[in-house]
Amino acid sequence: MERHCPPAFDRKECLVPPPNGYKDPIRWPKSKNECWYRNVPYDWINKQKSNQHWLRKEGEKFYFPGGGTMFPNGVSAYVDLMTNLIPGMKDGTVRTAIDTGCGVASWGGDLLDRGILTVSLAPRDNHEAQVQFALERDA
Repeated sequence: MERHCPPAFDRKECLVPPPNGYKDPIRWPKSKNECWYRNVPYDWINKQKSNQHWLRKEGEKFYFPGGGTMFPNGVSAYVDLMTNLIPGMKDGTVRTAIDTGCGVASWGGDLLDRGILTVSLAPRDNHEAQVQFALERDA
């Protein structure tokens, strides 16, 4: 979906207008921790993944606590362990990373706080909305 469409009065210039009800994404850095539910309206992922601490739905928003199956102690603790193994993550030598199978892009969001840009690649499977979470979070 094109995320840079003009305002409503100029939409005829937009190749792919946003779906009805779509809200402008929340801006960084707030978007690291939350996004509009309406932009990624998949209740099933909230139900299926809530026990894994990937995300939780509250009112009109999804919130991302930074956990998940890969990060039982939180994504920041996991990245801290990585920086002990890969010193270049601390001194700026490592500037980019690829996150294949990115889930809801928590790893990429944490790395961005540390000055490392991440390319987040989400699979198209039963978690089909995951790539949209990465886009909404600017991760």
